[in-house]
Amino acid sequence: MVNISLPLRLLIFVGVIFGLSLISIYYPSFNGDVIYEKKSAIVLRVIDGDTIETDSGKIRLLGVNTPERGQAYYSDAKGFLGYLVNESVEILRDVEDLDKYDRKLRYVFYDDVFVNGLILETGLGTSFMLEGLVYGEKLKRAEEQGRMNGVNLWVGSDDECSECIVLLELSAEEEFFVLENVCLKDCSLEGWSVKDDANHIFNLESVGAGEIVRYDSKGRVWNNAGDRFFMRDKSGGLVVFWEY
Repeated sequence: MVNISLPLRLLIFVGVIFGLSLISIYYPSFNGDVIYEKKSAIVLRVIDGDTIETDSGKIRLLGVNTPERGQAYYSDAKGFLGYLVNESVEILRDVEDLDKYDRKLRYVFYDDVFVNGLILETGLGTSFMLEGLVYGEKLKRAEEQGRMNGVNLWVGSDDECSECIVLLELSAEEEFFVLENVCLKDCSLEGWSVKDDANHIFNLESVGAGEIVRYDSKGRVWNNAGDRFFMRDKSGGLVVFWEY
């Protein structure tokens, strides 16, 4: 039998305790089961419909994409968050902490209201990059509610050419889409646009009666693994929505 001295036994005991402490700290990271807690922040100003500035830094709301400046409903989406200014909110992160602009990616809660979801329910934004998000399904259902209600970004076009211009083809691999005018009249598409799930914008041209027009991307736009196609008239009315 090996006789271990008392000081050595104490050293081994302390070492085991220290090792167990490290495991308790880092084990969540090892198994990917990290649990984040809500933190309080004061909203200082609204930058746009999906970005706010707080005393904790700039916050980009997770899972939501709202119109950019110059697009229909930009002011509506930005103004919608105005009630948060000078108010205390709770912010919660997911797996990713920061975006490429060093903004904090967060869910935002105000008086127990899930602000990210509310934006989608009111049709002032569309869902964006939901895969892997803890609240992904909740955000998806919120968007479906907004779409079903046909509000704001989901309001259908009443332009006389809205029934004429159809999406004939979209190739994500070859980066182009094709529109066809199926009517017997020319259609001026001044102010009309097409965008993907992100914010790549195509400004459309006039399409003659029965004419087929192809639009090629200037770079990588359409995601091969799945994307969305939004076509809007000059007033922002939705002409075509398609996803794959």
